[in-house]
Amino acid sequence: MNRETTVMGFFPALEAGYEPKNYSFYKEDVPTGNYLAKLDFMLWSKTFMAINCFFTIKDSGKKISLSVYKKPGEDDLYLAGETEIRFVSFGTMMHLSVESNQNGKPVLRDAVVEGNLVGE
Repeated sequence: MNRETTVMGFFPALEAGYEPKNYSFYKEDVPTGNYLAKLDFMLWSKTFMAINCFFTIKDSGKKISLSVYKKPGEDDLYLAGETEIRFVSFGTMMHLSVESNQNGKPVLRDAVVEGNLVGE
């Protein structure tokens, strides 16, 4: 696996042509459950120790944003399930598992690179 982080800063991402505003993080727009989505790009969060991941859902074409938070006490690991998200290439298809937290906000519980699922 590539050990170079692919996460971008906000302004470099804009300069590269990425449009974070086209992706919704609102609970009405981000479906819960398991589905296939393409990782379009990632940005470092400005407010939390987190990475904001921007996906396009394969079946609907809907553009959504989900965050992956740094694990407390871990050596700078940003894990979605077992996947260290910082090193996933843009354009990768991923199986997402999204749940609602206690506030009803969608949370990325797991993201597995397509083809890496056990039994596939």
